[in-house]
Amino acid sequence: MRQKMINLSFLIRQISLITLLTVGVSLEMIGGVIDLAFAAQLSASALVGIFLIAGGCPVWVGCIGILFFNFFLGFLKAVFLVKLRVPSIIFTLAMQVILSNFLLATVDYTGIVIPELRESYRGNIYIGMELTITVLCVAGAFFFLEKSYYGKYCRMLGENLPLARENGVKCFGISVAVHLFASLFFSIPAAFLMFRTGSSNSALGATYLYQILTAVFLGGVLPNTGKGRIFGMLSGALAVTLAVTFLTGSGYLYRFENILEGSIILVALALGVRKKNRESSP
Repeated sequence: MRQKMINLSFLIRQISLITLLTVGVSLEMIGGVIDLAFAAQLSASALVGIFLIAGGCPVWVGCIGILFFNFFLGFLKAVFLVKLRVPSIIFTLAMQVILSNFLLATVDYTGIVIPELRESYRGNIYIGMELTITVLCVAGAFFFLEKSYYGKYCRMLGENLPLARENGVKCFGISVAVHLFASLFFSIPAAFLMFRTGSSNSALGATYLYQILTAVFLGGVLPNTGKGRIFGMLSGALAVTLAVTFLTGSGYLYRFENILEGSIILVALALGVRKKNRESSP
């Protein structure tokens, strides 16, 4: 019975983590950005939080540090991608390389460890809190995307940025708002991982890169279409969580994970390009 409770706890926590990251990356992709840096961003922001706590700051200051670090990176994305018009794949790949090497240069592979933080977090019941935060964030994402001014124009940016500029849309301001909002969905998982492990290192977020991209594409969020719904994001996140859990339990995860995820990404991209071409044809 205890083992079943532990497995259920692990599954719920994974669903929360993957759902938040999937929604964050999906929001960026709907706005026209293919983000390859979010996994390194997750590791780096958790390192900021753990560094502040290890230096004697209260835990809440570490969480604020994580949030502001992600806000800063979100603002940089808007500047480079919309203001300077750098292709998103090139910029986010460069950011991924910079953040990854910064982590390797700052701390070793084991990173900074605070066992007391992990034990304190494990010693209390935080599963309900994580689940509640996830539900509130998803509800906020639904309102932002479907009911707000920024969500409407976010889709225009993702579908056709030059046309949005011609129509007088304040593209830079919209992009800043989208990336700052998406930063919440990177900050909260970074804090979750920091508390769960009591540490941060260069590999903390690495395993989530292809998992989250797979969940995003499975959820129907495709590049250069401006389309995507919250229900689809949730479906993609749940599918990937269950698949990863099954593969982990069967011992096949590390053998086939990247092959399966890479294949799904290629198929999803091909379908997205085909769909866009079909919609644009007379």
